Amino acid sequence: MLQQTINGIALGATYALLGLGVTLIWGVLRVMNFAFGQFITWGAFGCLVAIEDGVPIWLSVLIGMAVGGLLAVVVDATVIAYMRRRRSSEFALVVATIGVSYLLSSIAQDRTDSQIRPFPSQDFPDGVINLGSVQIPELQLMSLAIAAVMMVGLALWLNTTKSGRALRTVSWSVSTAELLGVRSRSIFAIAVFISGALAAIAGICIFAETATISYSSGDALLVVAFAVIVLGGMGSVAGAVIGGLILGLAQVYTTAYISNTFSQAVGYIVILLILIVRPSGIFGSQEEQRV
Repeated sequence: MLQQTINGIALGATYALLGLGVTLIWGVLRVMNFAFGQFITWGAFGCLVAIEDGVPIWLSVLIGMAVGGLLAVVVDATVIAYMRRRRSSEFALVVATIGVSYLLSSIAQDRTDSQIRPFPSQDFPDGVINLGSVQIPELQLMSLAIAAVMMVGLALWLNTTKSGRALRTVSWSVSTAELLGVRSRSIFAIAVFISGALAAIAGICIFAETATISYSSGDALLVVAFAVIVLGGMGSVAGAVIGGLILGLAQVYTTAYISNTFSQAVGYIVILLILIVRPSGIFGSQEEQRV
């Protein structure tokens, strides 16, 4: 039981990073960005290409994060910013991000010839740490450590830095933030870059464990990211963390004690129950309709 709990926490922490990435975009831009799955895929491919070119593993991970973050900024600065200036509806923005996702997926599919490629997990730590009866793979421990550092760093940034407080102000009211001298465009860019970088590092951790990657690998994780924020509460940083941990534990327990076939289904049953009991999610709050 303890072994499976540790496995679930490690997986859930990685899921939490996905939820945090989506939460940042939603909290600031109020956009459900369906291109997020491609930020995961492209960031992980950026890391893969760097590894294949002989770049040290730690630098390859940073390159992957930079690819995911910069791609997110490009999408926001072109498609989303243009539609924001035209005061397009939220539905129109969602449809636009779906189109961007298909475009990026088609490019990745063409560049990889639709092939599943091996992700070089052997370049990551591959040992096992024994703690009594519990065995923790070093790769799993690395993923957990990365997730913990990212979450703590994000929390400290949001609560203790000027730019972090500015982002929280913008997420509350763009007009109020601009009256206070906050440059909303810069804040949008920072939030979007961090979101893309979180997507990339989460994808890298997951693909390193599965040892495979394809042009569509990010699509399944996009569903996981949305599931996490629905479970934890839209726009809630704490909700993204708790939602990710719950989903990770639910999947691991189901795989270990029921069947691997039903692991995904049980996770979404948990989400369904939460939505029935508390539609706004665990940490979410009811939001007045904006007109």
